Amino acid sequence: MRPISNTPRVSRRTWLQTMALTGGTVLATSCAKRGEPSAASGPAADYSHEEYVWISCHANLPLFMAHDHPALRLAGKQLGVQVTVAGPNTVDIPSFVSSIETIAARQPAGMMIVAWDPSAVVGPINRAVESGIPVVCVDTDAPDSRRLSFIGTNWFDLGVRQGQAMVKALKGRQGKIAMLGLTEQYIDQQAFAGFRSVLEKTGLSLMEPQNDRGDAAVAARVAATIIQATPDLVGMAGFDSESGPGMGLAIKEAGQAGRIVATCVDAEPAHLGLIKEGVLTAAVGQKRELFTYFGLRVLFELRHSTLKLFADDKAAGVSCVPDVIYTGSYTVARENVDIFLKHSPAAA
Repeated sequence: MRPISNTPRVSRRTWLQTMALTGGTVLATSCAKRGEPSAASGPAADYSHEEYVWISCHANLPLFMAHDHPALRLAGKQLGVQVTVAGPNTVDIPSFVSSIETIAARQPAGMMIVAWDPSAVVGPINRAVESGIPVVCVDTDAPDSRRLSFIGTNWFDLGVRQGQAMVKALKGRQGKIAMLGLTEQYIDQQAFAGFRSVLEKTGLSLMEPQNDRGDAAVAARVAATIIQATPDLVGMAGFDSESGPGMGLAIKEAGQAGRIVATCVDAEPAHLGLIKEGVLTAAVGQKRELFTYFGLRVLFELRHSTLKLFADDKAAGVSCVPDVIYTGSYTVARENVDIFLKHSPAAA
């Protein structure tokens, strides 16, 4: 576990900076405790003693470090609070759960949890909320828990987008379609369902999803096995950030680029490069910065808002924030990949 410096390092996200200078101050000024001065009426309140913690498996995954962490730092600087990253650097669910429980014991001002295994985190989340800690899920939801909000992608819609890209690229070709991802995750299951909702109308044969453990090397091995064992394979769809690079490697090594249509989640430099090469067909990107940027602001609102929906919101079992905030997605293909390559982190 390590504190994050509040020095912003996200100049490439200039629109977030613009939001901070314009509408971004709305939450901060509306969230002052009753009786405390707001930015509009006098000196701002000091919240520098408050710590908000983001907790995940693969806590320092390059994807997180490029998007989620910088946006968290930015929001922390704007609100004047401490922000901390915590969690194991692998997919280690027992260690992940232990991190949640250890952090909850010190009663931070709020917790953001990436629910890698929703069933495993229900208990820790519920106990944290019962102890008075505001908890939201970001990126990956635990809908059966008592988390107060989810901020992230609509994964059913993400699956629909992949399905649409797959059908468009196949141009009527028939055969089998493979799916890779974290099969135990709620969000991947939602994406599989969205993907199926498009493909089942086409006559294409969908194979059972295969678990790639969120690891590009594992995804490459799984994809290679599928390619070798499935002569009538015409498409592959990947549903975690490491699926696309792993699938791309397997397709290249098998000499199947251009024959197997491959779609994936996330549009990082590795994904974009494979689209440019013609190995991957399309990538559905997520607006990841919004997960932590608005996640922190939702937690701050939960702790400080004076907005009341009823005479006693707590007794009524309601909170002053949305239950779900979907942050949107976008599709990258050969025709627009150069736009995204130009503005990717590697080019910034």
